[in-house]
Amino acid sequence: MNGLILVPTDAERRLIEPSLRIDADRWSIQTIGFGVIAAGIETTRLLLSERPDEVILAGIAGLFAGPDPPSVPSQPSLRIGDAIWFDSVAIDGIGIGRGDGFVDAQHLGWDWSAEVAPTGVIELAAAPDDRQDDPQPARLLTVCAGSANGDDAEHRRCRFPDAVGEDMEAFAVAYACHRAGVPLRVLRGFSNHVGVRDKSQWKIAASLASVASQLQHFIDSAKQ
Repeated sequence: MNGLILVPTDAERRLIEPSLRIDADRWSIQTIGFGVIAAGIETTRLLLSERPDEVILAGIAGLFAGPDPPSVPSQPSLRIGDAIWFDSVAIDGIGIGRGDGFVDAQHLGWDWSAEVAPTGVIELAAAPDDRQDDPQPARLLTVCAGSANGDDAEHRRCRFPDAVGEDMEAFAVAYACHRAGVPLRVLRGFSNHVGVRDKSQWKIAASLASVASQLQHFIDSAKQ
């Protein structure tokens, strides 16, 4: 067995890798770059060169503030600093316009993802089934440009009411893995609320500590 752990940026990797105890013959940790273009290209390169049996994408994400009542009842108590495994990923921003005027590509008749994601959603490999008190996994929304404010976040939440988090790489990684026939799991820690750009309100270290803890638990469980 040969597994890849992919991390978007060196900054995230520096906060995850030192906490992990992994078998170098079993797992390789690689940085794939920031955003959908870099992540998709580098993931494809690594899939071709490393020929992994499985892939894990780990890093930070934004947390959508839940509506009242919550549209995703299985996620009632997620907080900044928590990390979860996701079970599916969608993408926003491929189309025309923005805000209320945005129209996605599929509604324009450009069914660019038909072979891989005919519904616009890519299902991920099953998350660990021994999460105990962890919330159930949910949908992650990948974007080409992060939400700049609460209005951006609300527009996206309205278009994707099942989305729990926002990131900038997962769909590209999932698309590459799907085309290569390699299972992908996605583990993201919530560093901030979607649309909040004030870094003083972010908890990057805490969210990545949660990622490292859950990732180590998965690695240890896989040995058994």
